[in-house]
Amino acid sequence: MIRLKNLLKEIGDASSQPYKFEFYGSPYDEERYYGFETSHYPYSVHITNYEDNEIEISFFVPNEEDPDQERYDIETNKGDIFKIMATVIAIVKQDLKTHPDVDTLVFTPVKKQGAVDNSSRANLYLRYVKHSYPGAKVETNGDEIVVKLPQTKYDASGIDTPGDPNM
Repeated sequence: MIRLKNLLKEIGDASSQPYKFEFYGSPYDEERYYGFETSHYPYSVHITNYEDNEIEISFFVPNEEDPDQERYDIETNKGDIFKIMATVIAIVKQDLKTHPDVDTLVFTPVKKQGAVDNSSRANLYLRYVKHSYPGAKVETNGDEIVVKLPQTKYDASGIDTPGDPNM
């Protein structure tokens, strides 16, 4: 039985465990690709060097004919969003470990089909960002969200390591 208290804890502290994920390619490519599978769909996470010290992050269910393209014909809300978000955060943290100079994350939440704006997804993503990167500064530029990371570096487990240049 799922209790409201447990659900609220899961949303508030991002306690879901991530899915196992795989990295494809070289960690030093300008575009880096990760993948994982839920019980319903495979997901792709693309991380692109956007500008100096900035990465752009996108995640989606890939099109079977072109895995670099998102499928728009399916409803992905199958009750596993918390685990999906935990996986995306784990992937970003792993990528940051390989790219310690990155200080800015950029992403654009896609509007739900039929929605007027992307605020519900943006709010969900921001809750995860704020929990995972305490002290981060968040700016919006239209639909785009820009997150300036604090000076603290993080390892792939999410443990902060102040002043450790190797993390």
